[in-house]
Amino acid sequence: MEYTTGIIYNKSKTNAKKLAFEIASWLKQNRCRVFVSDSMSIKPKKVDFVLSLGGDGTMLKVIRIFSPLSVPIKGINMGSLGFLTDTNTSEIFVLLKNILSLGFRIEKRVLLSAEFEYKNKKIKAIATNDWVVRSLSGGKLITVDVNIDENFTAEYKCDGMIIATPTGSTAYSLAAYGPIVYPNLPVFILTPISPHMLTQRPMILSDKSSISFVTKNKDSNGKIMISIDGQENYTLPNGTKVKFSLYKKPLKLIKNCSKSYFETLKTKLHWSI
Repeated sequence: MEYTTGIIYNKSKTNAKKLAFEIASWLKQNRCRVFVSDSMSIKPKKVDFVLSLGGDGTMLKVIRIFSPLSVPIKGINMGSLGFLTDTNTSEIFVLLKNILSLGFRIEKRVLLSAEFEYKNKKIKAIATNDWVVRSLSGGKLITVDVNIDENFTAEYKCDGMIIATPTGSTAYSLAAYGPIVYPNLPVFILTPISPHMLTQRPMILSDKSSISFVTKNKDSNGKIMISIDGQENYTLPNGTKVKFSLYKKPLKLIKNCSKSYFETLKTKLHWSI
């Protein structure tokens, strides 16, 4: 089958550009239409699928750009950890041969949308892994009022709050003692960072829930930082309300049928070693 394909590479990774053009040449020889871009110059295009060459950071950026167009994405690992990029460079041409001859299988995962006011503008953006709110002053406690389905749930005094997708359960949330959640479950994870109250533990919530934070910071600058996947940051004043909900379109990942999620967990987290 002929496909239109995008190849996005991280130019800071050794040989990533070279590999990108080798893949592009191979695909063109197999009657596919291809465009190649580095991850800093990337622009959204409607294609049949996209390959991300780099680490999970590159993949997160590619997802935020192409998921609103419902484009399936495959990550090729040229980084270190690689939970999202579960296919190695040595496997890429075998994978592509299978795609061209048999098509590809899609795994759908939830994305997390957030909405808030920033400099008198309404910001709406999506995260693959997580949204994090924390003090702009390192080491300072903040207070976060959490509301679930319009009902006040709790006041958290903590270093920050993480709201993560199942995909992001193995990222920052895991480092803050959140649970590992199977990635295609329709849930979100609410994880406080170093809460003052030992009874305030991580919670798993339905993706049908609407969740909001109202952040308060008693530090002199009175500012809060909100972060998308650890890559985009906004500075917000005290009392800003941030609303979270399921994004209307799912993340579409091309499955590597030769590997299971648990195999990836064992490899990346060094289980049974």
